[in-house]
Amino acid sequence: VGIILLSAGAAFTALGITLFFNKTLMRLGNLLFVAGVPLMIGPGRTMGYFLQPKKARATGCLACGILLVLVGHPVIGILLEVFGLLNLFGNMFPLVMMMAKNLPVVGSLFSGKSSSSS
Repeated sequence: VGIILLSAGAAFTALGITLFFNKTLMRLGNLLFVAGVPLMIGPGRTMGYFLQPKKARATGCLACGILLVLVGHPVIGILLEVFGLLNLFGNMFPLVMMMAKNLPVVGSLFSGKSSSSS
């Protein structure tokens, strides 16, 4: 259920941004994101991750961004959300890239090696 809510939240937020920052779609996307994260990894892990002292600034930016989108300032809100998400999950990008390099089909795209022999 959590992955469905997270996916729907990402889709509604992306659609809201595409449609010139449609407030309703972005609000729905944020609400689905907020509901999907605890259902995906559990409420205890969610609180433990987001309330770490070293991640306080990123969590604050994400929360303020969500609040600004809900209140009706989508452009500033989404910018704060992106900043907060990059600070929260930025340390996971090298791990994701390393995993992507080991995938059979798209691994050669990420590793820089060409799969065709000429």
